[in-house]
Amino acid sequence: MPGPTSPIERSPAFQALREEEAGDGVAAVTQADAFREAVAAFIAGPRLDMGRLALKLGIGKATLYRWTGSREQLLAEVLTYLSQRTFDRARSETEHLEGKERIVSVMRIYLTELLKSAPLRRFIQSETPLAFRLLTTRGGLPQGDIVARLAEMLTQERDLHGMVLRTDAETLAFAIVRISEGFIYVDPVADIEPDIDAAIEIASLLVE
Repeated sequence: MPGPTSPIERSPAFQALREEEAGDGVAAVTQADAFREAVAAFIAGPRLDMGRLALKLGIGKATLYRWTGSREQLLAEVLTYLSQRTFDRARSETEHLEGKERIVSVMRIYLTELLKSAPLRRFIQSETPLAFRLLTTRGGLPQGDIVARLAEMLTQERDLHGMVLRTDAETLAFAIVRISEGFIYVDPVADIEPDIDAAIEIASLLVE
């Protein structure tokens, strides 16, 4: 059962983008642009380079680091941002479903989109130890965010549609996410293929 975790401090760049998207003003547009360009650089590849990013933005590296934090923090937030968009699309596409059927469908769509993501595959292949640490560390930003979003869905399905949960929503969400990671995030040098069907089968048993 996952224990309580301390709040994760978000970088000014990540916060600025979220504030801009929420319509909270334009005072931090420059910082939001920094995060937006980081997302674009990660998608385009081949590597998110802080020096190149600063050059493209026309700012010094010291300013960039002050806005975004370290490269590792920036990568974690970029991964989280892209994960959020994928999960939210999955939720939107399954609004006609409810209960276990919706939870399982959301996870299938979400995991399928992750495996189809060329930028994510490239990152795992080129920076495997860092990628695994950022993606699968308990309490880390990418994992913590998807667990929170899935727990919110489980709670919603319980409250609105009477879905019975075997344990509290956060623990159940953590178990589903953690097991799914084991089936889809595989070392590129190992002779193992990602297995979404297996991940979904276990997820289905957990929410049976």
